[in-house]
Amino acid sequence: MRKIFFNSRGLRAGWRLLIFVGIFVGLEFLAGWIVPKVYHPKERPDLNPVSFISGELQTLIQALVATWIMARIERRQLRDYGIPVRNAFGRDFWVGLAWGMASTSALVGLIAAFGGYRILGLAIHGSTLWYFLGLWIIANLLIGFAEEILFRAYLLTTLADGIGFWAAAILLSTGFGALHYFLKPHERWEDFAATGLLGLFGCLTLRRTGSLAFMIGFHAAFDFANLFVWSGQNAGTYAFGHLLETRWQGPQWLTGGLLGPEASWMVFVVIVCMFGIFDRWYRQKKFPL
Repeated sequence: MRKIFFNSRGLRAGWRLLIFVGIFVGLEFLAGWIVPKVYHPKERPDLNPVSFISGELQTLIQALVATWIMARIERRQLRDYGIPVRNAFGRDFWVGLAWGMASTSALVGLIAAFGGYRILGLAIHGSTLWYFLGLWIIANLLIGFAEEILFRAYLLTTLADGIGFWAAAILLSTGFGALHYFLKPHERWEDFAATGLLGLFGCLTLRRTGSLAFMIGFHAAFDFANLFVWSGQNAGTYAFGHLLETRWQGPQWLTGGLLGPEASWMVFVVIVCMFGIFDRWYRQKKFPL
């Protein structure tokens, strides 16, 4: 019976994952009971930065608390799961930020080169521009921290302990893509594949840099450039307070259609280049698994 629960390293990875998920879900139920009693959010349009800030902050807190509890149980530290405690905004973060902006800009540039994208002018001006710029920066930073820490910290580290790093990376990245595919409207296989591959790229950056700082910056900038700067669609709508008036024209394989540039076939060109360049620039494995 003991072998079912324990191996030579202690409690088996599968049981630790179940405990983590149980804690996270329990915290979500608790937040769902407490938050409405102390905070009554207004009804807001889709892709509103204030809604993102509220939702992602809650997710981040739940993920950090669940990870901290598991770290206490396992007698480890948060950095052992790739969470950048002291260098969250260090060099890797800013390099990742630059990669995120560059990759989305390259993607939109490819779409524009084939006639699928055109800038018509600014959608917002003056104080409104600065207001939404600030909100979207905060929202996308929270998206980067929350989603990376939830999907590629404790879950990846512990699953890798059970089945190996790359098997765990592929499994979690497939699940990451599946969540987008089944939970967002208007989904197609392109967004499933692109999201999964971007998740796998995130696992590679953790493996080679030793922390999630690079991918947190990348994730935040990738979404910020997509939603706010280049003003693409996501799930059939434009971000509330996006920067530019744009025209997306042509077949959906080029523009991404209702899903925006993330579902364009051009994204696969960009992703292949990202894997190739990153693998060439970051040769050393730094994450211990």
